[in-house]
Amino acid sequence: MILSEKERNDPNRPYFVKETDIFTIVDGTTFDLENVRERFIWEAIKHCSLISPDYYAKDKNGNSLINGTPGWNSRAPRFGVAELYVERPGVEANRRVSRKKLIHDAHSYIYDDERGAEGRVLKARLLGHKMNNMPDADVTDYLLQVADKDPEKIINLYTGGDTAVRLLFIEARDKHVINYKNKLYTYADNVVLGASDEAAILYLKDPKNANVYKLIKQDTYPELMGKKD
Repeated sequence: MILSEKERNDPNRPYFVKETDIFTIVDGTTFDLENVRERFIWEAIKHCSLISPDYYAKDKNGNSLINGTPGWNSRAPRFGVAELYVERPGVEANRRVSRKKLIHDAHSYIYDDERGAEGRVLKARLLGHKMNNMPDADVTDYLLQVADKDPEKIINLYTGGDTAVRLLFIEARDKHVINYKNKLYTYADNVVLGASDEAAILYLKDPKNANVYKLIKQDTYPELMGKKD
């Protein structure tokens, strides 16, 4: 190492890490960041590709740094590029508590659906499952399973600003108010909504198309809109 005389003779100088230094890091290795030497060693190695910043970290393509993406290639699964991950006890505990709270909140939305069994059937429909003729217990069980795996998806169904639009789109499609032909969603034969579900929903959400949204809603829910023959 090339150090100045002042650096070499300073009794309070920080710890220096040489480029040629080798450190053996194994599962369970800990670093006390209050300790100058350990802090500098950690700063020197923390960007190593074999060390993931945490268990859930992903690369720019969404692959888990630890678990990779099993089965991405028919010849061999893609394993994670990292061998170790950083565990911060307090942070991990907070993460687990936060997730459990999310799951609890998602369960509460399902149980307390203001439309009861009908509302739960609609939420299942939004998730791509048509469960109209199934017992409420089965529908509830399905939603709870989704909540356990992805609580935010359930919470967004109940709190998201576009839920009403998505429900209208699905029910209008089921009642053939909105039709899909020639790879396009259309209304009244001449109003093109888009080529995909998301495109059609974005069209209905656009304030510029409020009149079309109102007409579709009127045709889909005539009993609620007071439509006259």
